[in-house]
Amino acid sequence: MQMVTKSCGAVFILVLWLSIASAQPALKQPVAPDVASTSTDQTEANKTLAEKARSEPIVWIHLVGGGRMQVDEVLKVADGIWYTRGNVTTFLDSASILRIERSEPTRKDLPAAVVAGSGSWKISDSTRVEDFFMSRFKRALPLTAFGQSELHNRWGLDHRNSMDVGLHPDSVEGKALIKFLISEQIPFLAFRTSVSGVATGPHIHVGNGSHRITRQ
Repeated sequence: MQMVTKSCGAVFILVLWLSIASAQPALKQPVAPDVASTSTDQTEANKTLAEKARSEPIVWIHLVGGGRMQVDEVLKVADGIWYTRGNVTTFLDSASILRIERSEPTRKDLPAAVVAGSGSWKISDSTRVEDFFMSRFKRALPLTAFGQSELHNRWGLDHRNSMDVGLHPDSVEGKALIKFLISEQIPFLAFRTSVSGVATGPHIHVGNGSHRITRQ
C-alpha cells in the first residue's frame, strides 16, 4: 500500500512539473546576423562611392614654378584659393598659381581616339591654332611634337605634316581646342588613352592621320 502511494506521488510530481514547464513561454534564441546580406550591402556602398569618384572632374593646380598637384576641391577667394586634399584644407595665394585645370575622368564607354575634320591642312597653318590658344588661354599651345620626331621615326610614322598637343581631349582646354579645330575644319585625332605604337598617352594630334613609312 505504501509503495502504491509513493508511486502515485511520483506520478503526480512528474505531471505537475510537465504542466509548469509547458506553461512557461519558450525562450527566444538569439538570431545570428545575416553576414551575407551585410557583406552585399557594403559591396554596393563601395561600388557607389567608386562610381561617384570616377564621375567627378579631376582638378589640377598648376604652379608658377612648373609643378602641379591634383586636389579634390578648389574654392576661389579674393587673394587666392582654398584647396582640399583628403581631409586637409590649405590656402594658396594667387601669386603661386599659374592656372587651375578641370578635366573629366576617362570614360570606358568613349572611344580611345576620335577622328574629325575634313578640311585641308599643312603644318605651316599651325599659327592659326597657336594664335587661337594664346588668345583664349593667355599661354602658349603646349606642343609635344611639331613635325617629325625621333619617336615617330622609331614607330615608322610619317608625322612631318602634323603636330601633337599635350592636352587631354576631355579637359577644359582640350575641349576648347577641339571645338576650334572643328569650326575651322582642321583635321585632328583626339586620343584619350595610350595606343600601342601610335600614342604614348592622351593628346590631340592636329593634322591628318600619320601613315606608315614604307621602308626600302
